[in-house]
Amino acid sequence: MKKIIWPLVFVLVFGISIYTVTNYNKSKGKDLNTTTKENLTTNNTKPSASSTTENATTGTASSTAKSSEADKIPALNFKLKDLNGKEVSLSDFKGKKVFLNFWASWCPPCKAEMPDIEKLQVETKDTDLVILAVNIGEDNSTAKSFMEKNKYNFTVLLDSNQSIAAQYNIAAIPTSFFIDKAGNIVSSTRGGMTLEQMKVNISKL
Repeated sequence: MKKIIWPLVFVLVFGISIYTVTNYNKSKGKDLNTTTKENLTTNNTKPSASSTTENATTGTASSTAKSSEADKIPALNFKLKDLNGKEVSLSDFKGKKVFLNFWASWCPPCKAEMPDIEKLQVETKDTDLVILAVNIGEDNSTAKSFMEKNKYNFTVLLDSNQSIAAQYNIAAIPTSFFIDKAGNIVSSTRGGMTLEQMKVNISKL
């Protein structure tokens, strides 16, 4: 009789152990999935502010992408409204050099480079260079108030739903693209720039 009871007890205890471990793992798996989803949601609320800058003398940096004649990348066309509600397309400026800058008013590195962008605007207003500053994720009143308060006059376009930023894979701001007259991206820089660094990139167009 004892020989029969002990195997039954063993099977019963073993079965309870398996059930407990299996349910624990299922519960743990749900917790991990929930945590992962929450992290993804948090990390995709808005691009981070980058303080990486390009070397003004050499024109090189880990954050700077440059293209040779053979591998220039066509800039993706887009249409956005400016602060006056006028629709502006990138293709409108075919035949001109374009300095395309992505920014937001809450971003410290963006605000730090704005005075030099304004200086560049004043110096090049009678040339074939066009400055387009694409505001990411903010409404018209926020961007307009910022521009008026600081007396900036370069063109601001509103990417309120961040769809154009997504097309350009903007992960940190400010990020700038320098586009030649044929509509190709010649160089790009992530991080704030000085006036001299902007001119270095423009000289390559």
